[in-house]
Amino acid sequence: MESSRCVGLMAVVAVSATVAVFALEVHKRLASFFIRKLESEIGQASNRGKKKVTFAPDVVEPSSNSKEYRRRWSSRRRPDSG
Repeated sequence: MESSRCVGLMAVVAVSATVAVFALEVHKRLASFFIRKLESEIGQASNRGKKKVTFAPDVVEPSSNSKEYRRRWSSRRRPDSG
């Protein structure tokens, strides 16, 4: 009779510990998910406006004539040989 109580008590402790660990893991995941979602919403609120991109003046769109484009760029990029 004494051993059956001990085995029962061990089973209750094991199940309780398993439930507690499971609840802790679920809580951690939900909390981290909530924090990530909150951070993303805060980040989106501060970055609502569109960013405009400006290119340097020497950046040009290549024309349909690739030989002319290469000729213009090669004349600009020639290093001084002196």
